[in-house]
Formats: sequence, C-alpha cells, structure tokens
Amino acid sequence: MKDIIYIDCFASFGKRGPKDEMAEWEKETLLDEMEHCGIHGALVYHSLAREYDPMYGNRMLMNEIKGNPRLIPCWVLLPHHTGEVPTGKTLVRKMLENGVHAAKMYPRVHHYAFNEDTCGEIFSALEDAEIPLFVEGGQVYGGEQIIQLTFEELDALCAHHRKLNVVLQGLKWESTRLVYPLMKKHKHLHLEFSNYQLEHAFEIFVQWFGAERILFSTGALEKSPGAAKAYLDYAQISLEDKKKIAGRNLARLLKLKKLPPEYPKKKETDGILALVKEAMPLNHIPVIDAHCHLNEDGALGVGFKYQPFGDAVSTIERGKLIGIQKMCISSWLGIWADYELGNEIIHSAVRRFPEHYIGYATLEPTYVKDWNADLKKVYEHYGFKGLKPYYPRTFIPYDDKMWYPWFEYGNRHRYFALIHPSDNMVKEMLDAAAKFPNISFLLAHSGASFKDARKAIEVAKQRKNVYLEITLTAVTYKVIEFMVDELGPERVVFGTDQPLRDPIPQFGWVAYTRLSEKDKRKIFGENMERIIARCR
Repeated sequence: MKDIIYIDCFASFGKRGPKDEMAEWEKETLLDEMEHCGIHGALVYHSLAREYDPMYGNRMLMNEIKGNPRLIPCWVLLPHHTGEVPTGKTLVRKMLENGVHAAKMYPRVHHYAFNEDTCGEIFSALEDAEIPLFVEGGQVYGGEQIIQLTFEELDALCAHHRKLNVVLQGLKWESTRLVYPLMKKHKHLHLEFSNYQLEHAFEIFVQWFGAERILFSTGALEKSPGAAKAYLDYAQISLEDKKKIAGRNLARLLKLKKLPPEYPKKKETDGILALVKEAMPLNHIPVIDAHCHLNEDGALGVGFKYQPFGDAVSTIERGKLIGIQKMCISSWLGIWADYELGNEIIHSAVRRFPEHYIGYATLEPTYVKDWNADLKKVYEHYGFKGLKPYYPRTFIPYDDKMWYPWFEYGNRHRYFALIHPSDNMVKEMLDAAAKFPNISFLLAHSGASFKDARKAIEVAKQRKNVYLEITLTAVTYKVIEFMVDELGPERVVFGTDQPLRDPIPQFGWVAYTRLSEKDKRKIFGENMERIIARCR
C-alpha cells in the first residue's frame, strides 16, 4: 500500500450551521486526519461557499489553503443571471487564473433550476475548459437531507454536454439500479463511494465500467476518512486499479502537474492500525460482528436494493479480509416481511457454519400464534442466542406488552437483543432494560450522528445492561471516541450491517480512531465475547 498516492475528491472545512458541538470543522483538523490515515491530498471546498455565498466562500478557500501542497481548490458556482457571479466564460477564466480546475454546484441549496436554460452557459464553459463538475445526488447520511439533483437532471446534463466530465457524489445504498444505466450510457460520468457503501462496490463497478471512472473520497470532515481509506485498501482489485482510483484518476481530471508529497516515514505504534494500513486481517484478536444480516442463497437483491454477495458463504469470505471470526446474524426477510422464512435462512447458515454464525431470532407479535412453539423452535431447536425486534416494520414500541413473552424468555436465558432506533427510543429502552435486566440490549446505529449517540448514551448511563452498537453509512467522524469518552470502551460494540453495507468501511471507522489499541480490542470483539458468554 505504500506505493499508492491517495487524493480525496470530496472534503471540506469551514464553519457551518447547524453544527453539533462535537463536530469538527477546521482545516488543521482535516490536515491532521489526512496524515493520520495516509491520505496525501484532498480536493476541498469551503463550507461558506455552500452555506453562505459561493464567491465569498471561494475567496475564503483560496486565502486559507494558499501555499499548502496537500489541499486542492474546488469552487462552488452559481448561474450568472442575477449578477452574483460573472458569466460562464468569465467565471471559468477567473477560476483558471487562480489555479482552480474543479467546480461544484448546489442547485437545491442555492435555489435555481439545474437545467440547460438556467445553467447551460456555465456547463458549456466548464466543458470547453475541460474542468470537471462535481454534483451531489441523493441524500448524504449525517448531513443536511436535501436531494441536490435527480437522476433525470443528471441524465439531461450528461446528454447535452458529452465532453464535460461529471462526478456524482453522495449516492445512497439503493442507487445501483438507477445509476447503472447512466454509467453505461454516459462514458464521462464518474462515481465516488464515500456514502455508497455497497457490498463489493469497488469490485463490482470496476468489473462493469473499469477503474478509470471511480474516484477515492471520504466525505470529511462529516465522515471518518479512515472508513473510506480502508474500503479501498481492502478491495479485491488489482494494485494498478487501486492506484487509479486512489489518486491518478482525479489527478488526470484536474490536470495536476504535481502530485501531493509523500509523508515522512514513521513506524506505526498501534499494532491494529499498522495491520489495517497494510490491508491485513486482524487475526490476532477477537473480531465479532454484532450486527449482520443474510440473504437466501443465490439472492442478488432484497427488493428495494441491489444486494449481491449476501449469502452465508460470501459473507464469511468478506469478513475474512478484515479478520471477522464470528457474526451475529438475522435475515433481512425476517425483519422485513416474513419472520418464519427468515428464521429458516438463519438456521441454515448456523447449521452449516456453527463456528462462525450466531443467530438472532426474528419474531413479529402480530403474526405469532403460539409464543411457546415459536420460542422453542428458534432457541431450543435452531440454537439462536439473540433477539431482533424491529420497530421500523412493526411500529410496536419496545416497551409494549406485545413484546413481553419474547423478552421474558430472553431475560431468563440472559440473551442479547439488537434494537433499531424507534420514535421514542430513550423512554422505551429505559423501561424495557429495567424490566428485563438480564438481557444485554445493543442499541443499533448509535454512531449515526452525535444526536443519536447522545440518546443512546442517555439510556446506557442509566441501564448497565445497555450497549452502543456503532454501524451506519454516516461513519460519523470522532463519534466513536465520543461514545468511549462518555461510557468507557466496555460499552461500545462493533457491527457492520453487512451485506446491506460493506463491512470494511465500518471496520476502518473503528481502526482509524484515536483510541488506544487496548480499547479497540474491546470494541472489535472482547465486549461481544463477554455478552455472548453470558447466554445460557
């Protein structure tokens, strides 16, 4: 990995609002984290160019990065009609005079139509100057939930301007069926995967379209740069393709005359991070995935999203890349629609791979006819040890008596329960955790944001049988350190949500924290080992 130059195509700094008090925003923090992760350069825009005024923010950007060889400027643009910016050709000339070779546009934030009538002149000027345009599609976890452009608008842009290199950022996990036809149709459309953590995304898209149209990006400082770094490092593609994606493709689009410099060589003192930076598995410590799902064998999707590699064998193989030895699994079918068929999928996996899989039972109170029969089947016959109630599809609060037969059984056997957030999670979990003190409650997706983490922390501080499970696409920067500071490392557990998400970014999120190696060991597996050992 030492021969690869990484240049992030999606990073920013500067004040913005609203901002959580713990969220980072300063240029110095970005540069420090880049060095920590081994990211040599970053294409950056200033937050004020998005939040306040593009030209004001662009000027701030140029002042703040002046003379820094690692930060490459990207200007945020507007159409010229209101006189706030020069006309297209004049604006592009001004960019080039300042050494700027990248542009971003935020049509929804800045309230203008993203079409040929409104933006055609700036599109043509960028196209003529061979300046790539970066646009955000879909919603970005952890950020402001605004759809910046539709796929129809993107299609029209690419169709009208066939020589304009367009980079689509901020994809969500259900975007594959939408973006595939556009990538096939428009050879000048490029992608980045900081928010699009599809299982095997690099491998799939390199096979479909080649490595030349994929760019490395992190989403910093909203997201953990280490999550994105690990995602590419562990990808099962050639070294040459990794080099293209890591930095060469962006350097080519920006016509960089000089790549960012290497960092001074130093020995990594954190044994876990040293292995991760070389894309090696953590086989020397316990690594247990507390939050995992499975498809049935042969499945390529789960209804609302394309989801290959989600069967029992593929999931084990993906986990081996990073050193996952055990996975606590429920079926997506079980929580989404049919709990009985879903439990059969998990039983098959547990039966075939008993050393690797630990089953979560999925039970849906409105369908259960005989609690005793169902509980005996999943726990005594199937051998499961976990409970996976799921509010988003049942809409039954976790302190509702409809769950009590299941929770009472779990309490007697000291099982563990994975709890997805509900609309009133704090109250519900304070009640449920007090009533069923022998269940280890894992609050799923606690790392989604600092706001979500605070809710989970509020419960965990009052209930010692409550733990925080981290996973979500947000991979919120510094939130794991925040949870450990508030609760201690013994109350935070590693989970990935595989195969809905690729496990590697979630893994990198933990590995690249500034926590001690001892604390990382607890989060990666020792805490979950202890929770599983309690089960009767």
